[in-house]
Amino acid sequence: MIDTATDHDIPTLADMLYALNAHHAADLPGRFHTDGTEAALKTFFAQKLGQGARVLLYRTEGVPRAYLMWQILDHAGTALEHPRRQALLDHIYVQPIWRHRGLARRLIARFEQDSRAQGCTGWITRVHAFNTPSAALMRGAGAHLAVEVYEKRL
Repeated sequence: MIDTATDHDIPTLADMLYALNAHHAADLPGRFHTDGTEAALKTFFAQKLGQGARVLLYRTEGVPRAYLMWQILDHAGTALEHPRRQALLDHIYVQPIWRHRGLARRLIARFEQDSRAQGCTGWITRVHAFNTPSAALMRGAGAHLAVEVYEKRL
């Protein structure tokens, strides 16, 4: 079952965020770390929710097994681009034992439904170059590469 996270879910979300970030820290230790305390991770979600982020939870037997965090981005028209409303898929995480069961695809489908209902005409996300499983998930959801960002560390 997919529902919307509440403040009550923040401790579980913090645990899942720690696991998600540990994956990133293993592949990009120059940027990511696992030193964030449980309190800091809980504060991260409380602040995001307070700033309008939305978090969808996939629960089985009442227990959260996966989450998707997103927010709305309103872009004003400029001399070069039309105004638009997009959704930003900020995080998606599925507990390892629950992977390859379609939870992420179902979360994305619900995210698309909810963002469309909020007037979004599409969505964007960032996927780190090392994260080929996430890139495959996004392509499988119909997303395509739109912009490549290059980074040089000094």
